[in-house]
Amino acid sequence: MDSREKALVRRIRLITGRKIDTLFSGEYHSAFRGTGLSFDSVREYQSGDDVRTIDWNVSSRLNHLYVRQYIEERELSIVIAIDVSASTLFGSSRSKADAIADVAALFLYLAERNRDSVSVLLFSERVERFIRPARGRRVMLRVLDEILNLKPEGRRTDMTVALDFMGRVLKKRSVVFLLSDFMDAGDYSLRLKILGRRHDIIPVMVYDPLEKISPVSGLCEYRDLETGKVYVSDGHPLPGNISPLNGFDSIVINTGESVVKPVLSFFEKRNRSRLLGKKGRT
Repeated sequence: MDSREKALVRRIRLITGRKIDTLFSGEYHSAFRGTGLSFDSVREYQSGDDVRTIDWNVSSRLNHLYVRQYIEERELSIVIAIDVSASTLFGSSRSKADAIADVAALFLYLAERNRDSVSVLLFSERVERFIRPARGRRVMLRVLDEILNLKPEGRRTDMTVALDFMGRVLKKRSVVFLLSDFMDAGDYSLRLKILGRRHDIIPVMVYDPLEKISPVSGLCEYRDLETGKVYVSDGHPLPGNISPLNGFDSIVINTGESVVKPVLSFFEKRNRSRLLGKKGRT
């Protein structure tokens, strides 16, 4: 393992923490359903079994009712879509881009631990880079290295470009983590809903505390990181949408805090919802 790989591994270890390593992996593993069901075996019909699972071919041959048994496919198709526009370079204690990289590293690590395939999309107002689905430790480290060292050509945010691209290239149902500060003046809500019909979309909204409360008063000069324009205002620039998007389970990340707690809380909430859903069907 070279020095760069060791640095990436150290970063992941610092994010996850040894004490919660197993907990994180377990919560992630059970928070998402597999992409479907695969046939496992047949067994004799028992009272209360769903009649729709009866295998009539086997039953007729053996002159007794048998039902098909299925197992959930555990391999997930994970997509990490990362906003690399210039607005993510802003930050008081650390940049939003740095917090986004930590979240991406965490998802890559969890996917590798669970042997899930991962693809990565880096976008601004254009598709900067698309890394096709792959799995394994070496892939994880290479992808994370590329995320940390990419020099994007675009500066603005255009969510529709990323959403349209994923709509074209994602053929298999996937879990899509959409990492951004969501500072996009355009209306991408319809495209997000359309993509959400086929895939499990999880917006990860990263913000800096200064975007919510300005520590200064009076006339101030501001520079838009995406356009380069400078203007004077007596109020702080609009922070963008940092509340969960309607209809989507979201993760909200504060750059001044660790990414661990909100991500783990999201997994735990997902698992509670699944458990309650199962109880409701019994």
